[in-house]
Order: sequence, then structure tokens, then C-alpha cells
Amino acid sequence: MAILSQDGVKHLIGRLSAYQHLVSHAYYNSELVKDEENAKAIELLQQHKVLIPRGNDAYTLHTTLRHFLDASLNIERLYGIGSDIGVALERLEQLTNALFDVAHEGQVEDRERIEDEIRQSIYEISDNLAADIAHLRTLVENRFGNVSTLAEKKRQNAYYIGRTEKIVRAIELFTLSDLGERIQTQGAFTNIASMFRVHLQDRLPSFRQNLSDILEILKQYLFEYREIEERTRRVRSLWLYLERHPVYELQEWDETAHPQRWLRKTSGIPIANHPWVRNPEYTDDLASLASDIAPPTARLSNKRPRGTLVEEEPTPIVIFTVKPYQQAIENLITDCKLQKAQVSALQWYIDHSDDLGDMSVSVWLQCVQEYLGPRKKKNLEIKVEPAELEDTLFNGNIVVTDVRVEPA
Repeated sequence: MAILSQDGVKHLIGRLSAYQHLVSHAYYNSELVKDEENAKAIELLQQHKVLIPRGNDAYTLHTTLRHFLDASLNIERLYGIGSDIGVALERLEQLTNALFDVAHEGQVEDRERIEDEIRQSIYEISDNLAADIAHLRTLVENRFGNVSTLAEKKRQNAYYIGRTEKIVRAIELFTLSDLGERIQTQGAFTNIASMFRVHLQDRLPSFRQNLSDILEILKQYLFEYREIEERTRRVRSLWLYLERHPVYELQEWDETAHPQRWLRKTSGIPIANHPWVRNPEYTDDLASLASDIAPPTARLSNKRPRGTLVEEEPTPIVIFTVKPYQQAIENLITDCKLQKAQVSALQWYIDHSDDLGDMSVSVWLQCVQEYLGPRKKKNLEIKVEPAELEDTLFNGNIVVTDVRVEPA
């Protein structure tokens, strides 16, 4: 199956390379007209869903391919729709529910297929969020430089405010859901839990914070655009007035004893005088002024008092006591190595029951099995073989009747 898929991809890329001039023409001219020369090529590209019909003998690029070329060539489209993060997050939740069901039903092939779909969905959501943030950041930094008029800037600003709010709301709803906790705690999601945490769960707070910051900037721009619109209206009114009165001359209002009321609304221009210190004529005057200035008082830094050495209390010594069953197991291993033969834990229990107190046989066999785990067996160079019998009362259960220990 993998070889056929790879051959299909190579075949499609070969077709795109063979008819690259038609794909380029359809991308830059928005459509491609069918004629006798390119009819066969258009039919082949249409079979691969590269071209879709647009009208009578007219074809255009598939939307998905056009979006891919826009992203690769950094082409800026007005009112870019970006990715529908809400739908993608909802699809991810549906896939996880399906994975939970097939995992408990024991469907191995369906489980692997759904896990691959979930991995691809996580990658798409993470990449689309990063791309949307980069796109919005570029628009904000350029102040919608791809359009020139104030009205168009306001329309674009309002559009991206609404779109950013939808993305932030979708992330907040996904964060408040229990999907992340389910993936991290339930055994059905063991194979995807690590990838989900690294690529999506840990990055969502950063994505949300960046989008919230961009949203605040967009709202600030909206306020500034309204102020610019008001000032532009005043300048346009003045320009129209001067157009109607080309010989208009400004009146010298500073010579008027009683100026108009509208002149009193504007605050005056603050003026402050300062001496030109580089003019040699003022050297003596500046020197006399400087001589009257008192020197600054010297401040001595307070010397930090010397500290006192405090002896710390010694670390308490904790003495671990060996439990009786642990000592018994060590004695069992010692006898096994000295005799260089197989030793039965059950027989050891019968011969040394006084050393184990009131411990039952089943508990003793369980302690021997757990104490001599895989790592312990390797370090001690011994073999541990439990003697097991099927339970006649409960199907599927195994009863351990003895544990045999022998040198490796």
C-alpha cells in the first residue's frame, strides 16, 4: 500500500512538472481557456483535481492548490479566510472518541489508522495556528498596508477582529473541555499522548496569548481609524472651502483686540527660553551663576555589618531495618548459590516457617516473585520460575503453587 501511494505522488508531481506552464497561467490569470492544443493536458489535470471547471471551456486551479501556492509564494489575499480552527478542534475530538471505542473493541488496524489521522490533525491545527498568528502579526505591523484607503483599512480591521475573536473563543472552549485530561490519563491514547502534549496542549496557552495581544492591537487601530476619519473630514471641509474661495487670505488675528470664540478653544504654543551656552559672550555670566550653586553633599555608603557564622545541625542518620521476609529471601538465594541447585520457595517456607512469623504461603510466594524482579534476577545471576496452574473455578485465572530459584 505504501509503495502504491508513493508511486501515485511521483506520478502527480510528474504531471504538474510536465504541464507547469498551464498551472502557472491558471494561477496568475485566474482561469485557463480550453482549446485544441491544451485540451488533452487540461483533461489530465482535471482528472488529478488540479483544475476545476469555471464556465464554458474555462478552468481554474483547485482551491486547495491555490491556497498552497499562496502560502509558498507569500501572496497576500484580501480578507484571507485562514483555517477554521473551531471545525478542526471539533474533528479532533470526534477522532479521539472513535479511537477510544476501537481501542476497547480490540480493532488493531482501525486503531492504527485513527491514530495516524489524529497525529495529522494535531500537526494541521498547530501549523495553521502558527501561520494565522504570523499572518495577523504581519497585517498589524504593516497597518493593513496592502490597501490604501481609510475605508478599506477599517473594513479589513473589523473583519480580522471578528475572525480573531472566533479563533480565541474556539481555543478557550477546547481548553475548558476534558479532552486533554482524557488523552493524558486513559490507556487508549497512550500512543498519541506525548505528541498531543508537545505539539498542541503545551502550545495552546502561547497561541491564545498571542492572539489576544493581536486582538487588543486591532481594537486600538479601530479607535485610531475613527479619530483619523474625523480629522480627515475636517481637512476635506477646509480643502473644499479653499476651492470655493481661491482668493481667501488668512486674517492677522494676533492684532485683533477681541478674537473670535473659536480661536480661544485651541491651546497656545508653549515657548521656553534658555541660554545659548556655546556663545562666548555669556561665559562670564554663566560662570557667576555657577559659582552661586552649592556643591552636592557627599553621601557615604553605609558599610554592611559583618555576619556571624551559624553552625548547621547535622543531617539526621536514618537506619533502615530489614524486614523478616526480605532476610528470608536473601537466605534462600544464598542456599541456592551454595548448593548450585534449584531451591523451592514452598519447601523453604515449610522448613523455615519460624523465620517468617504468621505470613501465609500465598503472601510468601508473592513476595518472592515481586522481590526477585527482572532487574534483581539479572544482578544476582539467578533464574526464577513460578509453578502455575489454571484455576478450575474462575476461567482465565492462574494459581501460583510454587516459585523455583536456581543459578543462571
